[in-house]
Amino acid sequence: MAPTNYFYERTKDNEPSRLLRQAVALLPLRGYALDLGCGAGRDVKFLVEHGFHVTAVDKDEEALPYLAVFPPEQVHWVHSAFAQFDFVPSTYDLITAQWSLPFQQPAVFEEVFTRLREALRPGGIFSGHFFGVNDEWNTPGSSFTFLTQGQARAVLQGLSLHVFREGERDSTTADGTPKHWHTFHIIAQR
Repeated sequence: MAPTNYFYERTKDNEPSRLLRQAVALLPLRGYALDLGCGAGRDVKFLVEHGFHVTAVDKDEEALPYLAVFPPEQVHWVHSAFAQFDFVPSTYDLITAQWSLPFQQPAVFEEVFTRLREALRPGGIFSGHFFGVNDEWNTPGSSFTFLTQGQARAVLQGLSLHVFREGERDSTTADGTPKHWHTFHIIAQR
C-alpha cells in the first residue's frame, strides 16, 4: 500500500534539520537517539547514517511505510502520542523534536518536556523547536503551545544551552501555505 499522507510525501526527501546536524556534532560518541515526531524519517536517516540506534515516535501510522526501509536492529518505530510514550529515564544520548513539540496542548507540553529531560542521559543533548507567542497559529482556541522567551527559558531550566535562538519570519508551511513563524531553535545539554 502506497503512503498517502501529503505532508510525508512533501518532506521525505528533505535534508535533515540543520539544528540536528549541529547537535550531533557536539556528541563525541554515538549511542541511542529518540526522534519525537519522526514523520517520514528524514532525521532518522541522518541519525542512522551517523551511527545511532534510533527510537522513532510518531502518532500517525502513516509514518510506518517510510520507516520500514531502515534496518530493524537500528530503528525501532513506536506508534504513540508523546503523552503516552514511555520515556525511560537516562536512556538517550540525543533527543530530537524538530517542529513537533509545540503541537501539544500546553499542559501536555510541560509534562512531556519534563519526562523528555529525564530521559536524557547525563551529558545527553536535546535538539528541537518551540513556537513563540507571535506565531501566526497563536489564535484564540488554538490547542498548540506558544511561549514567551522567558517561558521557553524556564522550560529549559536545568539544561546547559548550546543554542537558544529566537526568530520571526514570513515563509510557508510544508504544504506551501504562507505563514508568519515565531520560533525558538534550541540545543541544550543535560
